Amino acid sequence: MVNRWAVLRVLFVLWLTVGFVLPNTFWENISASALIRWIWKDLPPLSALLAAGIAFVVAWGSFGREAARERWASLLWLLLPVLASGYLFDPLGRGYSGVGYIRCAMVLVFIAVGLACARLLPARQLIGVIAMLAFGQAVYTLTLYLQGQNLFHTHRLARAGGTFGTPVHVYTLMLIALPMGVALCWRMRYHRVRLAILGMALVMTAALWLTYSRSAWMAASVVLPVSVWALSRQKGLPIALGVAMWILLGGMYLLRLESSPLGDTTAKARVDIWRMGWQLFRENWLWGVGTDNVRLRYTSTWRGYAVSTWYGAPENQFLLWLCERGVWGGLFGVLLVIAFFQRCRLLTPVYRWGLGGALLSMAILGIFQSVFGRVEEAVETVLLSAVWGATLREEAIHHV
Repeated sequence: MVNRWAVLRVLFVLWLTVGFVLPNTFWENISASALIRWIWKDLPPLSALLAAGIAFVVAWGSFGREAARERWASLLWLLLPVLASGYLFDPLGRGYSGVGYIRCAMVLVFIAVGLACARLLPARQLIGVIAMLAFGQAVYTLTLYLQGQNLFHTHRLARAGGTFGTPVHVYTLMLIALPMGVALCWRMRYHRVRLAILGMALVMTAALWLTYSRSAWMAASVVLPVSVWALSRQKGLPIALGVAMWILLGGMYLLRLESSPLGDTTAKARVDIWRMGWQLFRENWLWGVGTDNVRLRYTSTWRGYAVSTWYGAPENQFLLWLCERGVWGGLFGVLLVIAFFQRCRLLTPVYRWGLGGALLSMAILGIFQSVFGRVEEAVETVLLSAVWGATLREEAIHHV
């Protein structure tokens, strides 16, 4: 007999997340994200921050009461308000406190939505929901690419932007979902449905390729073969997969190089931005410069290609936290990494490489760009919060 409450929980989680995963579609208009925007539109900044803070505490509290074996890992979520509170800190005196309150509230809401999804669904169902949503975005991405729509041009190379209109969120979404697809294939290895899951994974891989993101493909080239190696008894398969993906990475690099009349400008600019980010941290090592102030500080100190054409973030998650929040941001990053490995050690294989693989993929991508905790990274913040919350569920760990 079908459990009606279970079905309703799945539908509710779909309603919560579909607007973030499939923006600019019919689904966004009937999703929770549309309702959140409508509520936030005329809400005073302090009221929005208070409401978001309450939502975060309620969502986090459900895990804080239950994670007795690894209580410190669940308590780590108390540091996330510190992460979001960077929007309230304005050391450069820009006078953007009202905007900062709204942006801080939005980040807390994204985290609360992700935690609520992890609390409502068992980990295996959450993996299935995220994989299905990512597959839907992959289908949209391939369709729009073939129609020549929503393309993002890097010099002469047309890159798939999906319904987001930019390849960034497409490839981050695929990086989160593809390890889950591998884990689902292994879990359903004795059922015919695994062929359908494999087909979904291939479609998502195609969407990832058409974004032509070298850093994202590199992350997938590391995590996917390792996941297959850990889960499969056929050790030749992950070796062949890894070799093929790294060969394709070389081909992607040549395509990007050929499309640019000036050579590999993005890699050169990224190195310059890392150098500037490290200098910025050294100048503001205690408290940082505050969220959204990094670009302002860049443009007032340095000139040139790297500043004029890039967002102004250091293009590295850890370095971004160092720049925005000083040593406290670095401390948060270190604790988050420790918590990740501590939880992955306890997870069963399907969750270690489904949930943990998604987190590891984004950690590798985070070496080359910011992936979490900003308003501009809504879909990533929602899904990564859900994934981390799922690792705190009791059924996901070994019982010894």
